Amino acid sequence: MEYKNYYEVLGVSKDASQEEIRKAYKNLAKKYHPDMNNNSAASEIKFKEISEAYEVLKDPEKRRKYDELQNAAKFQHGSEFDPRDFGFEYQTRGSRNGASSFGSDEFSDFFNMFFGGRGGGSDDIFAGFGGGNRSYRGASGTASGASSSNADIEAEMEIDLLEAYRGGEKQVRINTESGEKTLKIKIPKGVTDGNKIKLKGQGRIDPFTGKKGDLYIKLSIKNNRDITLEGLDLYKNLKITPWEAALGSKISVTTLAENVNVKVPGGIESGKKLKLKGKGYQNGNGQRGDLYLTVTIVNPPNLSEKEKELYQKLQEVSDFKPNR
Repeated sequence: MEYKNYYEVLGVSKDASQEEIRKAYKNLAKKYHPDMNNNSAASEIKFKEISEAYEVLKDPEKRRKYDELQNAAKFQHGSEFDPRDFGFEYQTRGSRNGASSFGSDEFSDFFNMFFGGRGGGSDDIFAGFGGGNRSYRGASGTASGASSSNADIEAEMEIDLLEAYRGGEKQVRINTESGEKTLKIKIPKGVTDGNKIKLKGQGRIDPFTGKKGDLYIKLSIKNNRDITLEGLDLYKNLKITPWEAALGSKISVTTLAENVNVKVPGGIESGKKLKLKGKGYQNGNGQRGDLYLTVTIVNPPNLSEKEKELYQKLQEVSDFKPNR
C-alpha cells in the first residue's frame, strides 16, 4: 500500500494551524480543480489527493490518529508499506469472497484503511454517515455478538449554552445506508464541552458481521450572547449607571437559571470584576463554578433638562480630577 504524507500534499508543516491548513487547501483546490483545468485527468487526480489530505487534517481526531501513525511509521510520501505490520487485514477496492469492497471510491486505499471512507460535506452535520464502511478489520477479528468498532461513527453537534445547562430533547437528521431519518436526542442537564452522547445501533453496518455500530455525538457548546462559559465558570458583563457606580447599589442580574442580587460597592470603576461564588455553571455531577461580572459604566444616551442640571451642579462642586 502507498503511504500518504498529507502534510506534504498540502505543502504545510506538521505543526501548521487549522487556519493554515484551510488556506493551503483552498488555494490548491482552486488551482487544481478539474473545471479550471479543462477536466484533465492529471488535475482530477491531484484534486482528489488534495481533498483527501484536507479531509484528514481538518478533523482534529483524524489528524491525531494520523500523527500517531506518522510518528510510528516515519515513511516518505509515496513509499510502499504492508498494513499487516500495523495489525490490519485489508482489501482493496476489488472483492472479498465475491462481495464488493465497502471502501470509498473517491479516496485512496490508504485513507480507507485508516479512516473508513469519506465524511459528508453538506450542511447536515450527519451527512455522509451512510457512506462506505471501513474496508478493514482488526487482526484480532470481531468478537461474537458484539458490534465492531469499525462500524461506530462520531459527529460533532453544536448546542446553545442554555440548552446545555437545562438539558432537553433535540431532533437531528442523519443519512444512513437506507436513507435519511430523523432521531430524537436527549441532552442531559449540565453537559460540558466535549461530552459525548451515545446512540446505540445508529452507526454503520459492519461489512463482516452485518451488525450495526453506535453513533457518538460530541457536543460543542456555543456561548450565549450575554454569557460566556470557561470550564465551569460563567462570565457576564454588568452594565451600571454612573450614580450606581459612585454611590453603590444592589442590582438583580439574570444568569442561566436564576436572578441573583449583586451588591455593587460605591466608587467602582469600569473593568472591575465582581465574583459570585457558586453561581456559575452546574455540570451533571452537581459541581458548580463561579460567576464573574465585569463592570461597565453606561451613561444615559439622552439627558433630560433636570439630569443636565444635576450633572452641571456635580461638576461645580466636585474637585475630583482623574489622571489623564
